[in-house]
Amino acid sequence: MCLDYQSLVGCEQGARKSHIHLTEIPDTASHPAYQHDHKAEEAFYILEGEAEYTFGGKTVKAGPGETVFVPSGVWHAEIKYLTPLIRYLTIRTVEEEDEPCCCGKDRA
Repeated sequence: MCLDYQSLVGCEQGARKSHIHLTEIPDTASHPAYQHDHKAEEAFYILEGEAEYTFGGKTVKAGPGETVFVPSGVWHAEIKYLTPLIRYLTIRTVEEEDEPCCCGKDRA
């Protein structure tokens, strides 16, 4: 599985309450989504590719220029990738006692 995270704004830039990273999945067929929740609010801004996100009893289809928002505490990451490649920004809050972001750059 090939997955690339690039932290854009996080603890290294002095951010304490917000975090942004770029995610690129060049082979979506080999990327299994995993269900999880966290205290952080999270938004995905799609740069390239398309996917359907199912969470909180709804399904949201998103492509370039569109945003998917996942509220705090909502079980999510049931994703159906509609293109072989997807690139998106993850914008999330940083909450005390929460799991670290998947890229590992949201807190010191």
